[in-house]
Amino acid sequence: MSFSLANLETLYQLPFNELIKKAHEIHQNHHEVNTIHLCGSLSIKTGLCPEDCAYCPQSVHYKTFVSKESLLNPDDVLNVALNAKKMGITHFCLGAAWSRVPRGSAFENVLETVRKLNGIGLQVCCSLGSISEEQAQALLDAGCHTYNYNLDTSPEFYSKIITTRTFESRYQTLQMIRKSGLKVSCGGILGMGESISDRLKLIHIISQLSPQPEMMPLNALVSIEGTPLENQPVIDPLEYVRIVAIARILMPNMIIAMAAGRYKMSIETQALAFFSGANAIYIGERILVTPTPAFNEDLDMLAKLGMNT
Repeated sequence: MSFSLANLETLYQLPFNELIKKAHEIHQNHHEVNTIHLCGSLSIKTGLCPEDCAYCPQSVHYKTFVSKESLLNPDDVLNVALNAKKMGITHFCLGAAWSRVPRGSAFENVLETVRKLNGIGLQVCCSLGSISEEQAQALLDAGCHTYNYNLDTSPEFYSKIITTRTFESRYQTLQMIRKSGLKVSCGGILGMGESISDRLKLIHIISQLSPQPEMMPLNALVSIEGTPLENQPVIDPLEYVRIVAIARILMPNMIIAMAAGRYKMSIETQALAFFSGANAIYIGERILVTPTPAFNEDLDMLAKLGMNT
């Protein structure tokens, strides 16, 4: 079923119970509702990113707690990934603070890392910034399963958060990745000061990709000292859950992953999000440079909710 933005506005304004019931019924028809996918991530190159994303502590434009770290050695990444696999993680994302993926030895290093992680049976995801068609093909050949390339927010709100790139350039690259053969992970960040309309436009645009992405990470802003958004309040939990529900209704087959910001959410909020269609969480010490709940806390939560992994 195709939805217009006007349809989404109407859907979003439904009574909360009615909205999440609709989403749950769709979720139930397409997924095992009591199964949660466990995802992990690692920052393989940290800090000094030339972009000025207002939410990001890795930007060279801001003074934050993040210090520069060089590109990690493939064997060191493999050791982290092996531990992640022991924790039950099946989808492992490699993130690098690049605006555009460099050519030469750095990219060869990434390809070697991908080959090693693919070799131990992990679904490897890369989030490395803008890439070329040749690089996308090389990642696919090395065993990369998914490429993460978030749109972050609506086209209208985009320039208020990022000025060093445009929404349109981001979208064009995303379409190229969509056609490359790589599976696509594409989501955004909620709670940056955007309107409900901005959030719905983001979800609508992502849903219009053909075919739709296989995964959507839904991040709740983590306000970090030193960034322009350091004083931004935490998103209202029920607003977050409503967006999960909208995403599930528009994209029935997608894996919806609760990503950054989850450590500030109560078990009740997360339970409502799972009911509404979220079926993956990022676990481990952190998501790139932002914290996550303690691993044992997540296991306890999933046990209390009767969730399988």
